Amino acid sequence: MTHKPLITMLATALVASTPMLVHSESRNAKSNDQQITDRVKQKLAMNDPGIAPHILVTTRDGVVTLMGMEVPEDNILTAVHDAKSVDGVVRVDNRLKPE
Repeated sequence: MTHKPLITMLATALVASTPMLVHSESRNAKSNDQQITDRVKQKLAMNDPGIAPHILVTTRDGVVTLMGMEVPEDNILTAVHDAKSVDGVVRVDNRLKPE
């Protein structure tokens, strides 16, 4: 019967548990991004109810992307400002196209 040194057993246990840690962090980041997206959409709906349905909002790693076509210039400025004001937003990528 051979005995593995303690360091080998610990290293094996660490490697075996790493995918679960990464998966958990990834799931939390996706959940946080979804929460940011939801809050940005809510803010847009409150401030620009007529335009909000025409703006696609996505978030990845805290970066919010706003996309839409033929959006009035004033609404674009408001949408970007609203998105920036939401907690957790790192940056706003404005891809809204003016009328």
